[in-house]
Amino acid sequence: MLVKLTEIYLNGTYSTSQQYIIRDVFINPEHVIMIREETRMKHLNECGNLNDGLERENSFTKLTINRGNSGTEIVVLGAPEIIETTLNQKTGLLKG
Repeated sequence: MLVKLTEIYLNGTYSTSQQYIIRDVFINPEHVIMIREETRMKHLNECGNLNDGLERENSFTKLTINRGNSGTEIVVLGAPEIIETTLNQKTGLLKG
């Protein structure tokens, strides 16, 4: 089962017009190996340096996702406790 989260990432890394973009991302909870608070993003947001559509009180979480020999880190919108709860939600079987 995949879980839908909101990722925030830096667009235009190699250009002068860098801006933070939000997008939906679907995560397999079984591949998440670490969850931690992303305080740098929280500070940038409080200073108004992120996407204009975000509320200043938002929290951010960095997920480390297992990719076999390496890991990938992404930053998602939400406090670590909320993200952990979302990733651990159990759903019932579909009947059909």
